[in-house]
Amino acid sequence: MNTKLISMMVVAMGISISSHGASIQPTMIQATDNDTLIVNNPRKVTVITDDSLQTIRIEGRNDDPNFHYENTIQLVDSNYVSGLTVNSDRWDFSLPIGERRHGKKTENECTTHLGFGWCNALGGPDNMDIAMGSSWEIFWTIMQWNYTPKGGHHIWSTGIGVDWRNYRMKGHWRFDKLPDDNVVIVPYSSEDVHNQFSRIKVFSLQVPLLYRYRIGHGFSLSAGTMLNLNLHSSLKTRYKLNGDKYKDTCNGAQANPVTVDFMGIISTPAVSLYVKYSPCNVLKSAHAPKFQSLSVGIYL
Repeated sequence: MNTKLISMMVVAMGISISSHGASIQPTMIQATDNDTLIVNNPRKVTVITDDSLQTIRIEGRNDDPNFHYENTIQLVDSNYVSGLTVNSDRWDFSLPIGERRHGKKTENECTTHLGFGWCNALGGPDNMDIAMGSSWEIFWTIMQWNYTPKGGHHIWSTGIGVDWRNYRMKGHWRFDKLPDDNVVIVPYSSEDVHNQFSRIKVFSLQVPLLYRYRIGHGFSLSAGTMLNLNLHSSLKTRYKLNGDKYKDTCNGAQANPVTVDFMGIISTPAVSLYVKYSPCNVLKSAHAPKFQSLSVGIYL
């Protein structure tokens, strides 16, 4: 529906509508263009106008008191972008019509995201030599709900996902779990051991709480927190001794049940990068070595 038609509708209704909307009682809206909408006895018609955006909202009609029609027209470089909803409340996805522009998304959107990165352990004991190049993180935000207020620059998000983190150590030391369930770092039992790695793995359920500012042209900045419910942890050590291969594994690596990450994301049209830092100890300080987590990687 174009600007000419909007003017015909307002004239046909014979009313004065302010920039904040008004309630009216016309009997019919009529015009001769092919994209004309006819509504008999609407309960309320609201027109909201600013410098580059105009929204027409019609509520109720004679045969359907719950009827809802909304059409938004944005003037961009002599073109227009139109978003149309019919019989939809504000929680539904709107149907984009016309040319879609960056920064003009729907108010409510569900997305999914993947992250691939590398981990490091900060503040650990001297004999805990975590190799960041071989310590990895994979997380999947299964469902993320994004709310964008009018204007399109500010986005608030939350959701649910899962995370796998692997802290791998090389050298002459390994992780071990004692009979009293404490986790310690000890040397290998023999100097003839050709060690491959010793690692701690933590699996978590994640709840993101993020704020995103869309700069434009595909660039944006995000910041927020990740609440981690650490559901499972394990130890694994692989090594060779006298030509034989050995693998020691055990569950229950004394992970803290709840930790929090601070997360930042830089998004560009080509690639998005993330960094996460947790000031919380990954493992229970009374039963395992103290260290905090830092990870960086690619965000999809």
